Formats: sequence, C-alpha cells, structure tokens
Amino acid sequence: MTNNSHTVATVPLDVDVAIVGAGIGGLATAVALRHAGIEAHVYERTKVLREIGGAVIIREPSVRLLEAWGVADRFHAEAVQTKVIELRDSEGKPIGTTPADMTGEGRAYSVHRADVHALLLGGVDQQHIHLGMESVEAFEDGDRGVVRFADGQQVRAKVVIGADGIKSVVRKFIHHDEMIFSKLVILRGLAPSSAMPEGLANDRMYLWGQAPKMLTLLPLRGGAEVAMDSIMVQDTPPQDLWTSEVPTSELLDFFKGFDPAIIKLIEAGTVPVRANPVYEREPIDTWSTAHITLLGDAAHPMAPRAGQGANQAIQDADALARALSGEGMTNVPDALRRYHEERAPITKKMQLASRLSPQIQPLPVGE
Repeated sequence: MTNNSHTVATVPLDVDVAIVGAGIGGLATAVALRHAGIEAHVYERTKVLREIGGAVIIREPSVRLLEAWGVADRFHAEAVQTKVIELRDSEGKPIGTTPADMTGEGRAYSVHRADVHALLLGGVDQQHIHLGMESVEAFEDGDRGVVRFADGQQVRAKVVIGADGIKSVVRKFIHHDEMIFSKLVILRGLAPSSAMPEGLANDRMYLWGQAPKMLTLLPLRGGAEVAMDSIMVQDTPPQDLWTSEVPTSELLDFFKGFDPAIIKLIEAGTVPVRANPVYEREPIDTWSTAHITLLGDAAHPMAPRAGQGANQAIQDADALARALSGEGMTNVPDALRRYHEERAPITKKMQLASRLSPQIQPLPVGE
C-alpha cells in the first residue's frame, strides 16, 4: 500500500457527512456515498495509512458492490478465487475438501486486507481524507452530529458515521459496553508461493491440522504469495490490536511435529508474524441517533471464524448510501432508521454465527 500523509491545516469542520475511521468500512462508505452523489469527509486518527492486517475472504455480494462502484479492476488483479477448502492432518495427509462457498453467497475470493483498502482509497477524493485526527468524543448538538478531536477541533455534520472499529469512540455516545477478549489470538504471516509444499497449488484455502493447532493457508496477490494464519489460545491479549510481533521461533515451536513442509513454509516467511487478539462485543439493538450512526466493527464486531467482517462492513456501506441518497439527506433521522432496519437483523445473525462456526474451536493449548 502506498503511504499517504495529509496536512490537517485545512481540515473542513462543517460538512454534510463526516466518517470517523479510514479502514475498509469507512473508505467503502465514502466510495458508496460518492457513487450516490454525496461527498463525505473521512477523519482518521493515524498520520500515515499503512499496510496492516492479513488475508480476508471477500464474497460475491461484496464483489458486486466493488464492481458497481467502479473500483474492482485492481481487486480482480490481486484476488484469487478459492473454490475449495482442502483439509489435511498435521502430517500433511489429505482428509478431504469442502466448497469454499460455505455461506451460499456464491464465489469467494482470497485477498490481502491492504489490497482491498488500497482500491477503496483510490475511489475517494484524496482531499477528503484527513489524517492525524484522533477522535475523543461524539455527541449531538441540535440538528448536527459533532466529533471532537484530541487537538481540540470539532467537526459538525448532518451525518456522523462511526466506522472507527471495535474500539469505536463514536459507539460510546450510543451504547456503553466493554470489549470482550475471546482468548483467541490470530498469528498472521506471509510467505512466497514458491515455498508452498511440493505439488500443492496456491489456488485454494488449506486447513492444516486441527484445533487447537491449525494453520490456515490462503493464496494472495494473484497466487504469488500465501498467507499463513494460525490461532493460539491465551488468557491475556497482546498489547496492540495490529502491531504486536511474535518471533518466528515461537511459531515454529507451536507447530513442532507438523509436516516438515509446513515448517519450511513458516521459515520462509517474508514479513514479521503479527499477533492480532480477537475481541468481541455483544449485539446491540440501537446503532443510531438522529444524526449519528455506526458501521462495520463499530456496530457489530465479528470473530473471524466465518470470514464476514470486511464483507458486512462493505454491505453496510451500500445500505447506508442507499438510505441517504435521493431525499435521504433531507430527513437524516428517517434515513438512519431505514439503514438500521435493513442491516441490523442480518449482521446480528452473522455476528452470533461467527462465534459458532466450526472452522476454529477455541480450545486450550494442550487439549
């Protein structure tokens, strides 16, 4: 991903739509709104947008939206359609396969989160992205939503959209609850596809081993790279959601006794292994007030077992843009009500299902 840095000297502080957060959900919303003829401004706390995260599965309904918004060319160049999931035991013996379309939504594509982020970033007016704007509070004042930033500035908008992730500041105005650490930590690494075990095509998802020691392999970047995701169970989370590192030696020790070809793949890693703790929140019945609403992980954070977090954020963006289009901006409270009524039942179902998916079982190490 190209690093981006924007000055905060000319940040507009009275706008129609203010989006808090420049992750996949926030940028997808800006793209969807722009496609609907509504210009939004995005306020992001980090000073530089950089490559974070790992592989995500993007499903057909989301791909159709990217195509409709005119940002899918790069997606199709980078993503790999995964038709099957191949299961192997820890020694590499094939167990069987299952269709990658476990949700009944059609095609499933494996892609790096950073590549999805980059293509969405390209669909937003760069003058409307404001970095180094750390939100500390959201509230309403008359017919405007207001976001206050750490530097004392405030932005007023007809619509404030909290797309600021599971640690959402905007959510605190609507609902007071605590994040729940699931005791799962995802270890994310990358390796060149040339390091794949001999004879294995990098065109599908592989599940190697079984809980609690399972390595998931996903093809990336046209099949040139492979993402290596594994799950560890521990009582306390790493300090940071995205940047905590784990020595390769620790990962090798965790998978001691696995197929030697997998050990070589881990050793061929090209980037530091990142430890991403999995947090959850309980579903909430209210996402919106008259002029403030939530989207993506700020509204409905999902465990990664069902591969739906990015998809649901993209589909939230579409629903919100449709609700605000036409006459929606003239009656924002009604538009936000319609958005919530469309999306809340779907995402609640997905949110709860993500905890029960059989792909990853949160069993203690050693059992």
